[in-house]
Amino acid sequence: MKITFDFFRLSRPFALCLPCLLLLPSCQEQKAENPILAQSAIARALPLDKITIDGSLDDWPQDMVRYPIQNTELGDKPKGRNDFEGHFYVGYGLEENAIYVAMEITDESTVIDTNGSSNWDSQDGLELYVNELHLPSGSPVSQYSEYGADRLAFGGADDWKNIEMEKRATDKGMTVEWRIDLDQKIQVGRALGMDLVVIDKDGDDSFSWISWGRGTQKVANPDRCGTILPLAPGTDVGTVYGKVDRSGLKPKSIPLTMRLGQVGNPKLWVQLYADSLGNFSASLPLGDYRIDLPSKLISTEDAFYRIAPGEPLTFTLVKDGTPPLTIPAPELMPKPDLIPEKGLLHDFGETQKNQVDEFVQAYQEYYDIPGVSLAVIEDGKVAYHKTYGVKNTSTKEPVTEKTLFEAASITKPVFAFVVLRMADRGLIDLDRPLHEYLPFDELERYPEYKKMTARHVLIHRSGLPNWGRELKNTPGEKYGYSGEGFEYLKRVVSKIMDRDIEQILDEELMVPFGLYHMEFSDSEALRKVVSAGHMGYRPTNWGIPQEAGMAFSMHTEAKAFSKYALTLLEEKGLKAITYRDFMTIHTESDSVYWNDPNNREGPGLGIFVRESDYGDTFYHGGSNGDFKCLFEIYRKLKMGYVVFTNSETGSELTNDLVYLLVEGKKKKR
Repeated sequence: MKITFDFFRLSRPFALCLPCLLLLPSCQEQKAENPILAQSAIARALPLDKITIDGSLDDWPQDMVRYPIQNTELGDKPKGRNDFEGHFYVGYGLEENAIYVAMEITDESTVIDTNGSSNWDSQDGLELYVNELHLPSGSPVSQYSEYGADRLAFGGADDWKNIEMEKRATDKGMTVEWRIDLDQKIQVGRALGMDLVVIDKDGDDSFSWISWGRGTQKVANPDRCGTILPLAPGTDVGTVYGKVDRSGLKPKSIPLTMRLGQVGNPKLWVQLYADSLGNFSASLPLGDYRIDLPSKLISTEDAFYRIAPGEPLTFTLVKDGTPPLTIPAPELMPKPDLIPEKGLLHDFGETQKNQVDEFVQAYQEYYDIPGVSLAVIEDGKVAYHKTYGVKNTSTKEPVTEKTLFEAASITKPVFAFVVLRMADRGLIDLDRPLHEYLPFDELERYPEYKKMTARHVLIHRSGLPNWGRELKNTPGEKYGYSGEGFEYLKRVVSKIMDRDIEQILDEELMVPFGLYHMEFSDSEALRKVVSAGHMGYRPTNWGIPQEAGMAFSMHTEAKAFSKYALTLLEEKGLKAITYRDFMTIHTESDSVYWNDPNNREGPGLGIFVRESDYGDTFYHGGSNGDFKCLFEIYRKLKMGYVVFTNSETGSELTNDLVYLLVEGKKKKR
């Protein structure tokens, strides 16, 4: 069995990443018949006379290298060259200490969100990523984005003060010019990270997120940006190419990235990607180089693997190139194997507590999980609670009992409980159309949206996508997980109660049931105790939501949240008939989480329920990308667990706790 949650917070520009590639320079746009060259992402930058940023490319040299923007990382592939085609040029100005970028984009239609939204996925847009320090150990990436009329900055950037950008419409699309004023002095041969993204939204509602380098989530994963290499005019370059021996790799789909650096010049290094056959190539200035497969955690579509340390290979790059290099097959470090035949909670004592600690620490080390907050529930009470690791890998501050983690989608069953308490008192009718309480203006173009009820939202049949203000299905028609629906229901609840949602949470949940350490929006107190999220073992620093979101924004820790979970186990606060409705599977679908063919599962009213060999459970997981968490309670056994992690890789630990604690190795699929 395998469980995966990918429910991202509304306020964060979405992105998931793959390893970035290198672009082999040439005097022509790369030809598609060579797959290694066509998929690469490194660009040479040569000095330019001062460029005027006005959207016109008339003052750019006509013989510059064109680098294609062609990796469709999200959404639909372009239908053809008229639908979308893009490329860019790049140069630098020493006197201005600036990088210049010119983009030429073919796009047959322009879509701007007329509702005034700054949503990244509802309209055409542009994104620029800059990693000026370009450190092998990782360094801050600044993201500059334009969605519709809004210009936003993320990551290492607070605003656009170092960026100038202008666009100009053409008969085929548009041209774009960027000027990036650097803080670090430009040095010939000193690489910096950069990437460009074009968002293409068309009138037929198709959507594409197209980048130069491979992958998304580039702010959190600086290795996934492309590389800009400022060179002096006339610099000689050579091509290195070769193959990584993949013969011993299982699975074969494991992506491999190499680090290629110039000996004696630590500022000239690049990430090099091997294709599915192991082939790689790069074109760089002549000199002595070192290439190796660094020991690191790598991911496939459904799992993480750790490469064992290997020996680097050195070579000299000459003008005619080098003989083909052969990189020895990498070895994978074995995954932790600590799950017992029988779950530890069936006989839980001091020995079993030590086994829990050993399990958590082994997973932290193998999967690069900085911090964990865990509570173990036995016989209807917290039998063990412990925190592990650090809340920020940069500051090394330890996780304590006061450290709060993003709970992501675990916010949903907390809000659902409040809605059900209102329903018990007749304050909201779960089957009354929501628009009768509060219209949703952005959905008025879909007349069928007026069928949507609170029940539809809670059982994930609202017809809305996870995020996005458009109707995908008629409400009630089919299952479709939706955070957007919960946000609409939040606004309805606030309208009915005539109070802010956080005040309602205090009155209906926190005070009556004595709950604590549950925060829903930014505050000075939360900033003092909040954990950073992590991707690639680096803090993401994506910030705390400024207002409470009932689909994603709760911050809590394991022991505090256990008190809420036990409230549900003891069936407090709701009528008995409401609890039966709350904990009944209302929707079965192909989108199951535990993938157990012998047992049913699906959403109840804002919570998920599954049948197991140990009786029914109620559970929910959460992922904001850089935080992963899960809780599950076995109703008959009165046992379970609550776990929060501050890492993209935390799901490897959260998913396996069920086997460690309850179901044992025999049930693990």
